[in-house]
Amino acid sequence: MSRAFTSLAPGTRRKYDAVIDPLIEKNGDRDVCKVTRQDVRAIHEKYAATPRKADHYLQVIRLLLNFAKNELEWITTNPAEGIKVFGAQKEFEPWSEAAQDAFRSAADPVALTAMMLGTGTGQRPGDLCGMMWDHFDGDYMEVLQDKTQERISVYCPARLRDYLDTLPKRGRYILARNLTEPLSYDAVYARFKQAREAAGPICAGLVMHGWRYTAAVALAEAGCSDAEIQSVTGHKTAAMAQKYRRRAGQKALSKQAQSRRDSK
Repeated sequence: MSRAFTSLAPGTRRKYDAVIDPLIEKNGDRDVCKVTRQDVRAIHEKYAATPRKADHYLQVIRLLLNFAKNELEWITTNPAEGIKVFGAQKEFEPWSEAAQDAFRSAADPVALTAMMLGTGTGQRPGDLCGMMWDHFDGDYMEVLQDKTQERISVYCPARLRDYLDTLPKRGRYILARNLTEPLSYDAVYARFKQAREAAGPICAGLVMHGWRYTAAVALAEAGCSDAEIQSVTGHKTAAMAQKYRRRAGQKALSKQAQSRRDSK
């Protein structure tokens, strides 16, 4: 334990420990020399639903790797340096139909299935990995939301139902690592990143969490009420649903206004 760490205020140390302890539990046996920029980005984006938490994780990881570089001299470069924070007010853009088409064309089966689940159910990326075949009855997907620990039943749109009907069942989980275990978020993110890069500039900067926004905005554009949107996304308050409806309303009003202009 470094002198700089022990000199921190107890409250600050507790905040750091809240990140460091789970990192050690999951990655304690890994060689720090083999930590890549992609590894750090995957952890950062894993918590994208809570940008402040995601940025705190990034900050602590950056400090740990700086210690490994400057004090221990285990590494010569810090792979966390230069990764941009989300920021407290960061909004994740929904994916356009063109971006979705490009991604579908470039994606391998894992990345494609993740996108279909994300845009179809409107759930957070981390929750997609936990979806099991037993949770899908042909119409509804039972989802245990990791963030809220709430279990909800989400009716799947026809596109998702048809897609799932074509998938071979390779294990208990839809995104299966083997017969009994799911793929980890990091594994899915790696496939996502490869597909996003292969899809070209149209997908640049788009993130997995944007699939949730894509579903919500599509519901709003279809005229769904706040309560209907919440029943799919699982949001506790109407504030987020109202934001999606405002976006959809602005788009519709823009078309209405310009159509009047064209009719003159």
